[in-house]
Amino acid sequence: MWGEIGSAILVNLSPVFIAIVFAGSVVGAIIGALPGLSSISAIALVLPFTFGMDPSQGLVLLAAVYMSAEFGGSIPAILIGTPGTSGAIMTMLDGYPMTKKGEAQEALYLQLFAGTAGGLMGALVLIFFTPPLARASLLLGPAEYFWLAAAGLTLIAAVAGRSIAHGLIAVLIGVLLTVPGQDDMTGQLRFTFGSPDLVGGLPEVPLMLGLFAIGSVLLLMEQKEERVAPLNRRPGVIRYVLHRMKKMTGVIAWTSFVGIIVGIIPGLGANTAAVAAYSEAKRVSKNKEEFGTGAWEGVAAPEAANNSIIGGVLVPLLGLGIPGSPAAAIMYGALTVHGIIAGPRLFTQRADVAYTFMVGLAFTAIAMLIVGLISVRYLSLVVRAPVRFVIPTVLGLTLFGTFAFRNNMFDVVVLVFAGTLGFVLDKIGISWVPLTLGLVLGLLLEQSFQQSVLIGSARGLTIVEYWLSRPLSVAFAVLVLMMLIGSSRQVFKGRHRTRQGTDPSTDASRDGSSGGPSLSVDVGTEYSRPLDHDATAKDEREARRRWITQRTATIMLAGVLLAVSIYVFIETRGWRERATDMPILVGTLLGGLAVVLLVNSLRPNGGDRHVTSYPFAGVNWRLWVPLVMGLLLIAHIADELGFYVTIFIYLLGATFLLSRVRMTSARALGQSVLFSVCFIAFLYVIFHWVLRVPTPSGILV
Repeated sequence: MWGEIGSAILVNLSPVFIAIVFAGSVVGAIIGALPGLSSISAIALVLPFTFGMDPSQGLVLLAAVYMSAEFGGSIPAILIGTPGTSGAIMTMLDGYPMTKKGEAQEALYLQLFAGTAGGLMGALVLIFFTPPLARASLLLGPAEYFWLAAAGLTLIAAVAGRSIAHGLIAVLIGVLLTVPGQDDMTGQLRFTFGSPDLVGGLPEVPLMLGLFAIGSVLLLMEQKEERVAPLNRRPGVIRYVLHRMKKMTGVIAWTSFVGIIVGIIPGLGANTAAVAAYSEAKRVSKNKEEFGTGAWEGVAAPEAANNSIIGGVLVPLLGLGIPGSPAAAIMYGALTVHGIIAGPRLFTQRADVAYTFMVGLAFTAIAMLIVGLISVRYLSLVVRAPVRFVIPTVLGLTLFGTFAFRNNMFDVVVLVFAGTLGFVLDKIGISWVPLTLGLVLGLLLEQSFQQSVLIGSARGLTIVEYWLSRPLSVAFAVLVLMMLIGSSRQVFKGRHRTRQGTDPSTDASRDGSSGGPSLSVDVGTEYSRPLDHDATAKDEREARRRWITQRTATIMLAGVLLAVSIYVFIETRGWRERATDMPILVGTLLGGLAVVLLVNSLRPNGGDRHVTSYPFAGVNWRLWVPLVMGLLLIAHIADELGFYVTIFIYLLGATFLLSRVRMTSARALGQSVLFSVCFIAFLYVIFHWVLRVPTPSGILV
């Protein structure tokens, strides 16, 4: 083995391989930073270029693109609160609050160094421990996958909501959004409403982009400052970040290991690894209350896991020939094109390719570090851009990224639906993060549940008996139970503190929660917006006339959830067996939680009764409605006018509306035209010439 590793190091030090690694790192970072184009998209776009290359060179290029895309996806998550990839969702929780505090450079360097450490650790594990870890991954079956998914969802519900109840509601809404479409096991069509576009289900990428990109933009419109965020330049910032990271060495090492383990398990992904790493970092931290407000560990932990998971994902691919993720499946295809069969024989028949590839992954982490050190200083300047230009930029990139996902205008409609839903839910206290994780893990949860039922019935066992027959399944189930009990105890303690007279300004009850784990996961606005104590009585009376209170919003939410629960029970009558299990389970839990919210809000001194806040008081509806309706209009007229023409008109109108608030109409129009022309030219070059994304031409020849 050592001889092969030495030869692989020499090969990767050749000028050709160095050029390939750096080119892949740059391309991956750029594509990962574009909303809608994930690491999977980046690998798929680069794959055709590897067909004419040497197998080792092609695989190293794909590895460089893969890892750098994860790095690039966290850049917009930190700077503007819009994750470029799903794995960057957890990074956003503390990365964007750091940016809002003027620490954009610190957050970017922290992300870079933690990601490099995680990437190197994942590569080393891949090089030295692939065969035994690959065999260990085969110990998990449907029962273990079900409880792993349940554990992940319970964990994120507990740490990323106003309370455990709000967190669970968010998770269940996310799981429910995975139900529409044709059931894979029974073929039953569920909640398609007669639309052929819904037969394949709601597309995941437009849903997540809507929740984070569109939702973030709608919240950003409420910002009174002209710039996105302040930027405080700290002399010797790199040395300062490295000094702070010395205290987090143990956390980074442990969360990198967590990412590797999650990657080894087929079917999980970067988002699961990031959730587990974030939760572990919070568990061992001495400053748990800082998480969600700009905690350094909250950025370092998910970034270490996001990059270390790549080494873990490749373990079953190279050791067993089992691609455990879509990205690994693409790499498996690349190996097959070159006549190489992944699996145990790879290390005996083509050890040169295997070790060159694995060592190349370590070199990719170093190349990513160098690229990041060069670019971070300039990337941080994004936060100094005027909001009136940032909002159209994010909208334009999001629209193109959404359309490029499947070249389908229906995805744009889903994007707007998800963005509006996310904005409203965020305002009334339902976090995007657990909702998104429910969306990501919901399909795995249902598939593993159905498979458990089938395997158990084939053995003459009920599903509970089947779960109890597997020790790992029992261990994971106990873990879920312990997390629920722990969260409930924290809720009880929070209420006890409130009864003892804790200052509400320092307690979780200030925002109407029950005192449970609370993280502010939005992009700079709180769930509850108490009126300024210096506001005049006239302003308060006007606010009372115009906006619903937090308590009223909670009651309305409970009513909607009850209606959804009842509809699920009515709609699922007559469905095939097994197709109803997950919808009924989710509907039952949503109905139960809705009753809890309703009772808590109606009882004396309960729920949000003591909170004087108006969730929608800061919304500028004169800007909000035209921007949202304009997005829907694009989906209907782009085929006639042409995609680029339609986007240009929309960008022009959006920029003009946002600019004329601060300047004369003539000046706003001039700046809007100049910005729209330059930006549409940039989009045309990137998406038409470089990425070759086909778009409706319409009147554009």
